[in-house]
Amino acid sequence: MNTFVTEIGKKLAERWVALLVLPGLLFTATATVAALLGHRHWADLPLLGQRVGQLVPVDAGASAGLPRTVVLLVVLLVVSVSTALLANALATPVEHALAGRWPPPLRGLARACTRRRRAAWTRANEEWERASNAGERDRLAELAARRNRIALIEPINATWVGDRLDAPTVRVHQEYGVDLTFLWPRLWLLLPESSRTPLADARQQLDDAARLGGWALLYLALGAVWWPSAIIGLVAGLVGRQRYRSAADVYAGLVEAAVDVHLEELVSRFTDGQGVRPTRPHWGRQITERFRKGM
Repeated sequence: MNTFVTEIGKKLAERWVALLVLPGLLFTATATVAALLGHRHWADLPLLGQRVGQLVPVDAGASAGLPRTVVLLVVLLVVSVSTALLANALATPVEHALAGRWPPPLRGLARACTRRRRAAWTRANEEWERASNAGERDRLAELAARRNRIALIEPINATWVGDRLDAPTVRVHQEYGVDLTFLWPRLWLLLPESSRTPLADARQQLDDAARLGGWALLYLALGAVWWPSAIIGLVAGLVGRQRYRSAADVYAGLVEAAVDVHLEELVSRFTDGQGVRPTRPHWGRQITERFRKGM
């Protein structure tokens, strides 16, 4: 038991260092450079060394220099962890922005983007339907891929990410007649470890990508003091956006696959007196009503 607790503690410590301390230290170091140099002397390394030396004098005596250095290290650690916590907090608005859940001042723009994406999807879908009705089977895969690049479902969000994350809910309801919002907690309890682990890993990648977006916002803000930081923030933002798109695609696909593979096992627990299951999607509506409990 002690070994198990020790290993858990080590893993938590490693994750704490990876998520908070190291990125926080890097940002704090960048902020220090920004504060010491500014725009005017943005690449003046001799000046940077001189001003860092003023903060931590090399020739200070042990009685005076050591306490000052210890205080600076403590302050550095506190500021680093605080900054990392702020980046984690900013991950939530980053997620909302990427998913098209924009604040009220941007709702009009979000609706316009949704209409534009829906119109493009409708044109692509109509072209696919015409080819299907005409028996042009050699074009169907290409036309379907073109439509699906816009969205797997008829767009209901301003962004591709938002529709990709909502696609499992819509597609599961269309196929099985169940509401994934109420189904998922029950299904999760039945999933084996071999299914839970990939889902948890995909969700973690999604969170990490959003956290990178939070760091990007901080570096962009620091660009007001030291312009190279804005470039760092821009690059981090682009990388975070691409990672979030990829992670959203993987996560949504795994959620939908988990429903396809394990839904029958869940439904088998909700049978009538003779052990006969209603046919879909009728049983889907019955199961959903039971999970909702009148909500």
